[in-house]
Amino acid sequence: MLKRRLQNFDQKTLIRYLQAEDELQQELFQLARQAKEKVFGKQIWLRGIIEFSNICQNNCFYCGIRKGNQKQKRFQMNTKEILDCLKFIDKANYGSVVYQSGEATTDYFKDYLLNIVGITHKKYPQLGITISCGEQDFDFLKQLKQAGADRYLLRIETANPKLYAKLHPKEMSWQKRFRCLKNLQKLNYQVGTGVMVGLPGQTMEDLINDLKFFVDNKFDMFGIGPYVIHKDTPLGRDPKIQKWWQKNKEKNFNIFLNFLAILRVLLPNVNIAAATACDVFNPLGRIKVLRIAGNVIMPSVTPKDYRDKYLLYENKPNIDEGADKSFTDIVNKIKQAGLEPIFGEQGNSPFYYKRIYG
Repeated sequence: MLKRRLQNFDQKTLIRYLQAEDELQQELFQLARQAKEKVFGKQIWLRGIIEFSNICQNNCFYCGIRKGNQKQKRFQMNTKEILDCLKFIDKANYGSVVYQSGEATTDYFKDYLLNIVGITHKKYPQLGITISCGEQDFDFLKQLKQAGADRYLLRIETANPKLYAKLHPKEMSWQKRFRCLKNLQKLNYQVGTGVMVGLPGQTMEDLINDLKFFVDNKFDMFGIGPYVIHKDTPLGRDPKIQKWWQKNKEKNFNIFLNFLAILRVLLPNVNIAAATACDVFNPLGRIKVLRIAGNVIMPSVTPKDYRDKYLLYENKPNIDEGADKSFTDIVNKIKQAGLEPIFGEQGNSPFYYKRIYG
């Protein structure tokens, strides 16, 4: 039985289905869909994402907003702009807001983030609040929780520390990132993580270890994306990697979809978000993910003026549109796919409730 072989981490089966195409792939997708719909039905939870700053202290070799990218104009939204976004989120009846930015650990940044989380929680107590602002120390994470944050997304990027080291400068540490994820669990956050699928140098064994890492560490939610190249990064400037990425991008996206399907079979009651980067490969990339394995989508509420400055990768979709259009388009696509967008619900992870309350 396929489900049991996947759950037992049978190596041959996992490699076969990570690379599956055609009928074999459809068998996997059907299994994932059944697992998802048994828990969530056709429901898709919406989160309005505000990318409020592209200032970053890190120099990850794949990321367009890395500190070393001198071509990138920097911005940080002011409180009034944040409040305008929240008004839209309230009007559109999103159940949750996601605050995402580059990584910063200065006192100024911490005060700023605590302030906007506190304002959000006070003015819109019905909203779930997710933070995705990189590695932070335990005390600050505790303060954010007390201010009203419910969830935290920190992507590990890869469960292989050696591959992580090839993608990051030496001052960044896989172990430190992992410790931060464990601190988030200690603080009873709903904890999200994720990896990039299709990285240069990534093997099938790496992807299997990523899946095992997710299961063993009992994470509640996942933001997993396909790797997309950015020309103003060390990886993107390498002619060999450029050529490799162009040649393999369709195959890698296929592996990415299979990876998410297997994850859903392994963890039926976690939240899995459909990443915007999916639409780089296919205009309906996010919808494909929702039909197969995903149950969460995060349309951008970032003001139009800032969207082209928050480019972690090239060819990011929807950068020339406002929050209204992003919202209307994605809701229509969800309905056309035979799925049901859910308004006014926080959409908390069932896995989290089981982990915390048993």
